[in-house]
Amino acid sequence: MTGTDKVVPTTTEDTPSVPGWVETTLDDILASLPVTAEKLSPLRASYLDCLASCGRATDLDSAHDACRQGLLRALKDSVGLESTTLRTLEQKLEKLELDISSAI
Repeated sequence: MTGTDKVVPTTTEDTPSVPGWVETTLDDILASLPVTAEKLSPLRASYLDCLASCGRATDLDSAHDACRQGLLRALKDSVGLESTTLRTLEQKLEKLELDISSAI
């Protein structure tokens, strides 16, 4: 297997999911960033996986915070987004997470 191959999950248990509107909203949020889709794709997938696992968390706010902070840290470290862009992104992600919480 090469570094460009993708591992396709074989069962639904291997593919955590979030409601479709969450992915659409996240895509809209990330589209505003000055980052290529190639660099965003794995970070987006990691964030969505984290959000999907939050359904089992006893403290949803804390779990969502960990997901958001992980994405922001990854964007800062791997892409070098400036702090003002990161703050704006954080606010948008917090709103998304509040919307998710209220929909549960």
